[in-house]
Amino acid sequence: MAALQQRASELMPMRIARSWQSASMFRVYLLFTLFSLLTASSFCIEQSMGMGIEGSHIVMKTSCSSFFFNSQVNNAQGWKVIPEECEELVAQYMNGGQYAMDMEGVAVAALDYLKGIKAGEDGKDVVIFDIDETALSNLPYYRKHRYGAEVFDHPLFSKWVEEGVAPAIPAMLSLYRALQADNWGIVFMTGRTENQRNITSVNLLAVGYGEWTTLLLRSPSEVHLSAVEYKTQKRLQLQEQGYRIWSSLGDQWSDLAGAAVGNRTFKLPNPMYHIP
Repeated sequence: MAALQQRASELMPMRIARSWQSASMFRVYLLFTLFSLLTASSFCIEQSMGMGIEGSHIVMKTSCSSFFFNSQVNNAQGWKVIPEECEELVAQYMNGGQYAMDMEGVAVAALDYLKGIKAGEDGKDVVIFDIDETALSNLPYYRKHRYGAEVFDHPLFSKWVEEGVAPAIPAMLSLYRALQADNWGIVFMTGRTENQRNITSVNLLAVGYGEWTTLLLRSPSEVHLSAVEYKTQKRLQLQEQGYRIWSSLGDQWSDLAGAAVGNRTFKLPNPMYHIP
């Protein structure tokens, strides 16, 4: 009996050691499994968020829908072309009816706001309209140039402008006419240059715009200015001339930034290009 007790006492530490070793291995296995699950979960979350980790940096791996959203709310800035893989999505948006519906939504919101304000009889209460992708559509041009997936070719685009065949954006033309009927003055303000004044006027008249208050284009001394600097300068000049600017409409955030944009601005959709 004493011998058995002695043998048991000798084996006990070994059993405890083995038990501890097994428990330790189980804990290691459990931790490894948990780590693997967390890593996989994190990867899935990152992929769904359009994010990835490269080295020590978090890199955006933006899906087309994310690019579309962030480009329109001005989170994505400074981009020069749309991602090639997003060309089809932009084409579907521009041609499939949603673009036209979104334009109508902007027009309804702008009219609802301006209907609540009575324009004076002196012709000094004005709304500012951008031209390209606001009053006129360059979609026929961009259909031939991959909806913005090609690097912008300024001379080629200028040739398109000189044709003077850009169609009106229906929702904006309807808004234009409704505002004029309510005695609002309309100021066209565009990044186009003075040497395009005649063809721009002809194009606007041909598609149904008429009797605007003034048409403002870049002079040779203004071509070096950014869009924000140029348009701010023009708006301040309008105010100095006694005009009361109540609202601005444009497809670029740079149309709506800076001083004297009015009490409320309206951003139109344009996923094809970005003007800082």
